[in-house]
Amino acid sequence: MGDGIKKKKILQIKKRPLKPKAMGVNPMTTSRMYMKNICDISLLTREEEVVLAEAIHCNDEVLQHDAKASLIKANLRLVVKICHEFMGRGLPKHDLISEGNIGLMTAAEKFDPTKGAKFSTYATWWIKQAMRRALAEQGRTIRIPLQSMEKISKIHSAKMRLAEKLGREPSKEEIAKELELSVRTVRELLFAGVHTASLNAPIEEGEDGEVQDTIPSLTLMPDMMLGEIESIDRMMDLLAKLNEREQQVIKLRFGLDNNPEMTLEEVGNALGCTRERIRQIQNKAITKLKALHVEKIKKYISKSRQDNSSSEGDCELDDDEASDSEDFDYNGPDSDSN
Repeated sequence: MGDGIKKKKILQIKKRPLKPKAMGVNPMTTSRMYMKNICDISLLTREEEVVLAEAIHCNDEVLQHDAKASLIKANLRLVVKICHEFMGRGLPKHDLISEGNIGLMTAAEKFDPTKGAKFSTYATWWIKQAMRRALAEQGRTIRIPLQSMEKISKIHSAKMRLAEKLGREPSKEEIAKELELSVRTVRELLFAGVHTASLNAPIEEGEDGEVQDTIPSLTLMPDMMLGEIESIDRMMDLLAKLNEREQQVIKLRFGLDNNPEMTLEEVGNALGCTRERIRQIQNKAITKLKALHVEKIKKYISKSRQDNSSSEGDCELDDDEASDSEDFDYNGPDSDSN
């Protein structure tokens, strides 16, 4: 589609009339006015989504800006709808909406309509991820890992469902059975969700010093940091040997290259594939990475032998030691469960 036609279509979308407004509206708070305004914005058709998504990646900056603004504006209601799932967890509604809108902006920039997914399906993951991270990082005095926060949320949801169903407070055993978790896991996560303390709290009343003063520093020393950077660089070199789809899956699954870590289902939604297809691509890519890793080690050993062949007292490695690297686990977190 030519830029001229795109501009015309985007202009039509921008100028499309709002939904009819109710007469005699009472004065509203800023929050209620915001909700009213976004409800007046018409939803996009699938064709309009595609036109806007394509325009976001064109060479015309003005067209890019207008297309992105239109796509975001038409989906602000989605953010508000999703935010209700995260209420009561430490952040007020307006903060959740703000964080969700950031996720929506990211989705608008990354959306590829050729993958077959609807924009709302694709954006939902980014919106939820933005809200989860905000809750994990801002809504607590001591940060609980994101995966644990999600489990705590599921436990509280199950607790409310069971209380309504049973007419009483459910036991930890009943919650564990509902979620197919161990009683110990439920107990520990509920404890973690309640028992937190400020890092700036005094060690004991009347004493100098704060809680944070008793926590050892986990900052990497310069040489350790350099080693970690080199490891990441080596991994990215190996990833470059994979095809484009395999790279996408591995980066999204394991949170590489500034991407958030996703489950198989979430990667499938993002790329327009089934969960099982993503698993197949992931397993194939991991097999390739293992083979590449072993080959790289063998080359390194071979080079070391050549460099040291003239030295006395060499301690040479057997080829079997290189094959041990095949046990190196690239599968990452919950590769079987997701």
